[in-house]
Amino acid sequence: MKHKKDKDLSEAHFDELIHKAWNKPVKTNSVKLWKRIDKSTKKRNYVFWKSIAAVLLIALLTTASLTIFNPDASGKMVEVINTGRTPKEVLLDDGSKILLNRNSSISYSTKNTRTLRLNGEAFFEVKKDDNKPFIVNTAELNLRVLGTSFNVNAYKNAKETLVSLVEGKLKVTALKHQEKYLSPGEELVFNKENKRIHLNTFNANSVLAWKSSLIKCDNTSLDFLIDRLENYYNIKIDNKTDFSNCVISG
Repeated sequence: MKHKKDKDLSEAHFDELIHKAWNKPVKTNSVKLWKRIDKSTKKRNYVFWKSIAAVLLIALLTTASLTIFNPDASGKMVEVINTGRTPKEVLLDDGSKILLNRNSSISYSTKNTRTLRLNGEAFFEVKKDDNKPFIVNTAELNLRVLGTSFNVNAYKNAKETLVSLVEGKLKVTALKHQEKYLSPGEELVFNKENKRIHLNTFNANSVLAWKSSLIKCDNTSLDFLIDRLENYYNIKIDNKTDFSNCVISG
């Protein structure tokens, strides 16, 4: 019995000790330890977020500096349309000149004026730059030059796209990886129906007559003349005759 009582007393005493320990105020050293742990944790978070903020600030400053010192870094699209009755001259930043025919347009980015897109007809006098080729894109063709003068007739409703080289050298790439190099006096003809190209010679006086607001025919087919008249005057002509293949000079 004594042993059991001692055991009970021991257990009761042990419970009392646990109760006192549980309700005992935290010692000063323990509080300091907890504050130190808490401060250390907050310090790590502070360093982490401070690093993130620094990265974001650098990115923001970089973007702002690029905008301030180079506001046109992304480039803006420019479109020049000739709706007048006479050819329109366009002077590019690199010194190249473009003479735009009636009802024709070019578009390019201010970031790179030596790459442009043509719809209609234009005569190009390209300033030579060995490090940066001049590129003209039409719906069917890609023209790549360094310095030369040439004429491009690329109206949407025309049955053919024509490239006539006056000076220099010109590389023309068409669909199906067709590629041709032109020499002065040569003209590339791209047939939109069969997607084929061929070369022939051309009469510069006739091809470039539009620069003087004229239309000249040198054994020109009636169909081609109708195409030129439609584009020149921005009208639609219905040809109901059987003379489409006849040639006209004048």
